[in-house]
Formats: sequence, C-alpha cells, structure tokens
Amino acid sequence: MNARRWTRLCGMCLALALSAPLQANNHLAKVVVEVENLVPDGGVYLTPVWVGFHDGKFDLFDVGGLATTGLERIAEDGDAGPLRGEFAAASPQGLDGVILSPGGFPGAPVYDPGERSSAEFMLDPTYHRYMSFASMIIPSNDAFIGNHNPWAIELFDAAGNFTGKKIVTVLGSMVWDSGTEWNTEMDAAFLNQSAGNTGVTTMAPIMPHPGFLGSYGNPGSAWMILGSTNAAGTVIDPVGGDFSLPNAVVARITIDWVPDPPQAPDPAPTPGGGVGGGGQP
Repeated sequence: MNARRWTRLCGMCLALALSAPLQANNHLAKVVVEVENLVPDGGVYLTPVWVGFHDGKFDLFDVGGLATTGLERIAEDGDAGPLRGEFAAASPQGLDGVILSPGGFPGAPVYDPGERSSAEFMLDPTYHRYMSFASMIIPSNDAFIGNHNPWAIELFDAAGNFTGKKIVTVLGSMVWDSGTEWNTEMDAAFLNQSAGNTGVTTMAPIMPHPGFLGSYGNPGSAWMILGSTNAAGTVIDPVGGDFSLPNAVVARITIDWVPDPPQAPDPAPTPGGGVGGGGQP
C-alpha cells in the first residue's frame, strides 16, 4: 500500500478510535491498555490495535474456521471499521476502541519497531469482563495477531473484582494467517499495494502463519517482503523482520487497573453548624 493511501486509511482509524462509546453507570472501573511493538529495528510494523471488551460471548475467530468480513478487513488492510460494526452487533453492551501509536510515521499512527502507546477505558465489570484484540502485521498480505479464545483475557471475576494486571506476550508463533488472501507478497499492504483488497482472494481456514517467503519457517522461495523497502522507507531486515524464527517476540499488551485517586476528607464543621463558614449567632 502506498504511503498516501495508508495515511488516508489511518486517518479513518483515528476517527474510529475517537468515536468509541462509553457505558454510563455508577459502577465503572478504569483500566489502561498499553501496546508495545517488540520486534527489533528493521522488523515488522503493527497497525492501530483494535480492542473489544465483552461478556465472553464475542468470538473473534476460530482456528480452522473462516474469517468474518471484519477480521478480513483488519488482516488485509488494517481497517478496523467493519470489525467494530460486527462487535457492536454481537455485543450491544460491549465497549471497543482502536489504540493508535502517535509516534508512527507522519499521518499514519502505526506501531514502528520499539514503539508503544496506551489508552484508558472505563469498563463495567459485568459487561466488559473479557478482552479481545486484533492488529495487522505489516507489510503482509493477511497476517494478523489476535486472540481466538474469547475467555483468554479475563479482567474481572464473576463478582466484579479486577483479577490483576495482565501481560499478553505475542510470539512470532502466534501470528495468524486469515486465509483470505494468497500469500504471494504482491499487493501486500504497506509495501506494494496500490489499493485496499487487491490481493488474490482465497477462502482458506485461519491457521498459524507460515512466515514470509524465504523465512526460517517458510524456506524455499525468493524473498519478497524480507529485504524490501516498506511504505515508511524502511528496509525489512531478513533477520529482524522474520517473525518465524524460534522464540521471536512480536508484541506485548499490558492491561492494568487504574485506582481512583484518594478523596480529600470532608472539612470539619465550624462552631455554629456551618461547614467551612460561620453560622448565624
């Protein structure tokens, strides 16, 4: 995808992120979600990260199943809009948003290698007990990260208590292939794609991604993405950009509770019955 089109798409991501709804009741808990791209310099980038908080009934995907349109659009182009629509329909009382990386390159709030950012969310422990997430690996045809188990990230227990700080480490072996686009590495977003959804369409099951052509996990082909220059003008290092290497780490997502600030004690009543002021004699 060329830089101009990517800038337009990420501008849309920004608008979607700012439109995230908030639940209105008196039992909300504030949590902060931090996203980090942990690949070395010359590695892959991450698109703005979609997060959804739900009651456990929203299933982002099943391994061996087919991707929904929403997952396809985020896995192929980093566009979270359709997925947000699917989430709203499936979880009317859920809450979702898109976490941007303001550092990105100009106009595109993607996560460069080593970058991190965070966002706060006001959650209802009843309706927002679990969290799901998704982000595209760029450049790629349809590689993404996300959790297929809707109960894997439990933030609150059945009594509404925060279950403790969560650290989700995403290994290279946890990168998924959405099965919606053939991995020719032509028409790959953030590399050589001129428009969205222009790769060779497939209807394959969602499976672990084999790795880029010519990588450790997918040898036998000439490099296309590895060794190339992406839309940010950065060369994808054949080693740093190979998430299929053993023990490769891609990202870390940390979720923690933000305690309410301590409340100042009420002022002591003054003689005469007034609070903070004299009463009538």
